[in-house]
Amino acid sequence: MNRIELKQRQVCEALARTQTRFGRTNLTVGRVMTAGPYCVRPETTALELVKLFHAKQFRHLMVTDEADCLVGVVSDRDVIRCLGPESRPDHDVLEGISAGEIMSTDLVTVGPDTPLERAVSLMLEEGISSLPVLAGGTLVGILTNTDLHVVLQQMLLQTLRQSRSEKPGKAGAFNPQD
Repeated sequence: MNRIELKQRQVCEALARTQTRFGRTNLTVGRVMTAGPYCVRPETTALELVKLFHAKQFRHLMVTDEADCLVGVVSDRDVIRCLGPESRPDHDVLEGISAGEIMSTDLVTVGPDTPLERAVSLMLEEGISSLPVLAGGTLVGILTNTDLHVVLQQMLLQTLRQSRSEKPGKAGAFNPQD
């Protein structure tokens, strides 16, 4: 099972557990985040970052210090900015740049109990595509645009299934001929 399929299963289970008797979903970041994000040290080279982004198929890596405290986030876009206009980047250049030099340090974080709608609003307001998730100062996960896309996909599928199961003629029922 690939990463997206695992995330789809996680979100389906979270949606099922968070349905209220009024049909509303009360989702928290902790229910849909990616737990245990991959971390690197500030001295990790940009070349190593490129290799990790390719191997793990991630777009964000958490940067932690020796005490495993979050000190930054580095994205694939941060590395791309280092490359310049050349068509083939020089490996020596990438080996001379560290994660600590290119990471974002003005971090916006949330806790696992943060309502998902608040986290989405923060991401939109701040123009960011990931949120580190901290519990008591400890990094426990990351919420990314991909996580939110999977939530949206599962909610749309769930809504479609519910609409199809409603009896024809009911107000708001799904009718493919409409």
